[in-house]
Order: sequence, then C-alpha cells, then structure tokens
Amino acid sequence: TLDFGDARGGISIFRAEPRALPYNFDLIERHPEGSQAFLPMTQHPFLVIVTEGPQAEPRAFLTNGAQGINLHRGTWHGVLTPLHAPGLFAVVDRIGTTPNLEEHRYTEPWTVLAP
Repeated sequence: TLDFGDARGGISIFRAEPRALPYNFDLIERHPEGSQAFLPMTQHPFLVIVTEGPQAEPRAFLTNGAQGINLHRGTWHGVLTPLHAPGLFAVVDRIGTTPNLEEHRYTEPWTVLAP
C-alpha cells in the first residue's frame, strides 16, 4: 500500500551507485511520514536491507531483478543498493512540507555476504 499521509505522491528517476558483495554498511534510515517504493528500470538484482529498529539485527534480501519493493511508512532500511550498473530506479515517494527522514548510524558496520 502506498502511503503518503497528508502529503502527495511523487515519482522520480534515481541513479544509485552500484555496490558489490560482501557489502559493509553502517547507516539505516526510515521515513515516518510515508512509504517509499523502488522499481528497478533494468533487470538486475538489488540488495534490500531492513530491520525492526536500530537495536535489532538487520536482515538482507536479494531481489530477483524483475521485482520492485515498497517500504511501509516507518520501516528502518538500508540505502538503495544495486549490485550492477547503471543502478537506475523509478522511486515512488512522499512529497510534503514536513521532514520525512530519520537516520541511525551504527558504531560498528554490518557486513552482508554473498549467498
């Protein structure tokens, strides 16, 4: 379910920097005011990292390259992580006047290993 609260939805094109496995990360974020969907514009798998919160262990998933994801409002997640160039995505996001980003930086990085 796309959720924009009291704001409106927007669609943009985003080019994310391709990464490689193993992948180290120390930053998660969430959007408390609305959902955020990512639709790959090429058929390459990308990494999805989610967690119940900064104190919980993160979980990583690898998409099949032909599927998009929708992060529900308030879901803690890693940054968009394509594994192949060009890392091109359509993003459906909340557009409003109130802040919609919270970040948490871990003191020690997490590592996602290849399956």
